[in-house]
This record gives sequence, structure tokens and C-alpha cells, in this order.
Amino acid sequence: MVTVSDSTRQVVLVGVDGSTTSGKALDWAVKEAARRDADLRVLHVAYVPVIATPFVGGAYYPTVEELGEIAGPILSAAAERAARVDPSVPVRTALRSGPPAEALLDEAKDADLVVVGSRGLGSVGSMFFGSVGARLAARSPVPVVVVPPVADAGERTTDVVVGVDGSVHGDAALRFALDEAARTGGRVVAVCAWRLPVGPLWEENPAFYTAVERDARAEASRTVEAALARVRSAEHADVLVETFVVDREPSVAIREAATGAALTVVGSRGRGELRGMLLGSVSQQVLHHATHPVAVVHAGKP
Repeated sequence: MVTVSDSTRQVVLVGVDGSTTSGKALDWAVKEAARRDADLRVLHVAYVPVIATPFVGGAYYPTVEELGEIAGPILSAAAERAARVDPSVPVRTALRSGPPAEALLDEAKDADLVVVGSRGLGSVGSMFFGSVGARLAARSPVPVVVVPPVADAGERTTDVVVGVDGSVHGDAALRFALDEAARTGGRVVAVCAWRLPVGPLWEENPAFYTAVERDARAEASRTVEAALARVRSAEHADVLVETFVVDREPSVAIREAATGAALTVVGSRGRGELRGMLLGSVSQQVLHHATHPVAVVHAGKP
């Protein structure tokens, strides 16, 4: 059932393609919409290649009616599933055609959050976390949550783990994490990591290494404190924040801190609105190894 919603409310946009992973993304999006008191927009993008007769020049383009016949059952099943998860969330379904990433990016202009599965139908394995998710995370004007197909084993906490590095993207990620924790009642674990070079000279002078490591740890702690001072507001007054600073490769530190967490949040270091734009290496690594939802946030629209 499709519910007509209030246009002034927030909108959570979720892409579905009928795959198991997109079903998990849909479930997460419904719960997030409920937490935000938002509307849920369920989008299916029908992308059917042109069917051509080999070597004779003929081509066949599926009609709108044919695309609707394919997408109708997927969208109906998605609306029914959303209602089972939380019947109080207003749901609107939509069908677009064309490349999925471009359609989702266009729809994202009118949304507050985009949710997708890490791999959908047609996945070629786990080497990549999905071209659609990659493009969205790099180019979306709003935060993107990528939901993996399986969750890690063990007990799940309500922690929201976020990478903090003092950049504008890091600040945006921290603000998103604080907002999410305020809605869920969870704790924010703010991770700031660094890497000190290790060589023969330092190994021969452990006292010198210890002093440098101590200074780096203090600087990382100041980085987190300064970021919190910039972005924390009265709405986050009840959110417990734990700082985790460590000499480690940042993506590894974030993944270790996020074991059993409900959500990991990272900033995007995209290179602009270019077709070949990439995510920052930390974001890529966290997404690539994700076993629970990961939010990628730009220093743009909050």
C-alpha cells in the first residue's frame, strides 16, 4: 500500500532491485525513517540494455508498459515488506529507467538520506562493493548508507563509530554520527588514528619514539576535542562520546573500533563532480570490508 505523505517531512530514499541485499537495505531504511519521523521513498530503476539483432542493424527498446510489468511486482513486494517492518512509516514507490546510479543521484536531490545495498542483482563477487554504491557514496549530495548482505557475528551494540580527522568531511561525519546516536540512544565512538614511521634509528632510540608517539596521541585527542567543539549542539547533550586514538592505519582502526557496532560513519574525500570521481582511500577500505551499515557523508548538505 502506498501512503501519500506530508511534503514538509524528511525523506529517506532507498533503492531496491529485488535482491536479498536490497531487502536488507529496505528494512534498515524503514527503521531509519521511523527514527527520523520521515517519509520513505522506494525507488526501483529499470535498466534494460537495448536488444539488438546481431549484425543486421535492428534494435528493440522495451516499452514503458513492459518495464512496468517487470518493476510492478518488485515495488509492490517492497511496499508490503516496509509495512511489515513498520506500518506507521509513510511509503511512496517510484519507477525510473536508465543507469541506476544516475537515477538515484537525481532522486537524491530531493531526499535527506539515501540507502542502498552493497551488492545487488548481477554482482560479480565481493571484489567491489558495488558500482552503484560506489558512485552514490562519492557523488551524492546527501549522506549515503550502504548496507552489506550479511552482518558480522557476535552481539550487536548501539554504538555509532565515526572517523575524525579534523577535516570538513570528518566534521560532517561526526555531526551525522551525533545526530544518529541522539535518535537511537547509542554511544558515539570517535576514532582518530595516525601512523608513525618506524625505522632502525627509532628502534635504537625507544625513548625518542615514545615521546613522539605521546605527542601524536595528544594531538589526535585535541583533534577530536576540537571537532566536537565545532559540531556538537544542544541536541547532542545526552549523547555519550568515547574517544579512541591509536597509532594505526585509519581504516583498520575504524574497523576494529566498529566491531559489533550498529553503524560506522566516514567522511568522503571526493574529487568533485567528475565522472571518474573516487572516494577517499579510508572510505573505500571501510566500505569494502563492511559487515554492518556504513554511512558516507560529504561536507555539504547535512
